[in-house]
Amino acid sequence: MQPVAGNERLPSDVLCLKDMSNLSLKVIEARSSEIAAVLVNPLQCFHLNQSPPSDPVLSSNNRKVGPSPGYKEWLHRLRDTCKQGGIPLIFDEVYTGFRLHPRGAQGAYDVKADIVCYGKTLGGGLPIGVVCGPTDLMARGDARKAARVNYVIGTFAGHPFVMASMNAFLKWLETPETTKSYDVMHGNIDSFIKTANAKFQERGFPIQLTNWFSVWSILYTKPGRYHWLFQYFLKDAGVSLSWVGTGRLLFSLEWKKEDYDRLLERLLAACEQMQKGGWWEEPKANIKAKLGVEIGTAVFKNLLGLTG
Repeated sequence: MQPVAGNERLPSDVLCLKDMSNLSLKVIEARSSEIAAVLVNPLQCFHLNQSPPSDPVLSSNNRKVGPSPGYKEWLHRLRDTCKQGGIPLIFDEVYTGFRLHPRGAQGAYDVKADIVCYGKTLGGGLPIGVVCGPTDLMARGDARKAARVNYVIGTFAGHPFVMASMNAFLKWLETPETTKSYDVMHGNIDSFIKTANAKFQERGFPIQLTNWFSVWSILYTKPGRYHWLFQYFLKDAGVSLSWVGTGRLLFSLEWKKEDYDRLLERLLAACEQMQKGGWWEEPKANIKAKLGVEIGTAVFKNLLGLTG
C-alpha cells in the first residue's frame, strides 16, 4: 500500500477501503470473487482512515489512545461479510498480539480471524515474524498445479534458539497463572489511571492519563507552549520516556502495584517542578496562530535569503 523506498511493488491489485464504512462492506460483497483476503490492523481503531500520528503531527486529535466507538461491532460486521463471501480475514497483530489479551486483539474484540500475523513477542523478543492459520490456507503448494509453490524464507526462520524460545513462550501462555496475570495487570492499570487523574485534577496539573488495556498515553487538558519540557522534568524525576513517534506508552505484564505507585510518585514530582517553574502558565496568545506566523515568517525569510 506504500510504494516507496524499500517497497518497489506498485499496489495495482490492492483495494484500500475505509474502516467503519458501510460502502466498504458493499464493495467486499460485490467483488468477493476477486478478493483473495481482507487485511486489518486492529490498532487502526486509534486513528480511523488516517495516517498514524508522528512527530510533525502534534494535534490533540491525533494523540489518541483507545478504540473509536463502535469499532468492535464494525469488526464483527466485517467478519460476517468475509465469511459470507468466502474471503479469509487476516489480522495484523504484530503490535496488539499478546499485549492486550492472551489472544491479542482477537480476544479483546471477541472476533476470530482466519489468519494472524505476529512479531517478536511470539519469539520472546527474538527477531521473528509468524503467520498462523488453518492448513487449507497455509498450504505452500497448489494441489491443482504441482509447480506452483510459495517461496518462504527468513533470516531466522527455523533457527533452533528462536524456535525453542517460541515453544517456551507458547507453553507459558497456556498456563492459568498467565491468564490471571493479565487480569491482575488490567486491575492495576485501571486503579493507577483513576488514582493518578484524581491527583492531577486535585493539584491543578493540566495532564490526564488515558489507556486502552496496557497501552497508555499522557494528554494535556489545557493549551500550553512548553508542554514539551515535561519529558525533561520526568527524566530528572527518574522516568525516561521515548517521546518520538506516536506518543503511546506500554505497561509491562511483570509490573506489580509497587511499580505503579513509584511511577505515580515520579509523575507528581515532575508535575510539581513544571508548575513551580511557571511552565504551565496559560498562554496569553493563540499558540497555533503565533507559531504559524513565526514559522511562516522564517520560511519566507529563508526563501528570500534574508536569514543569517
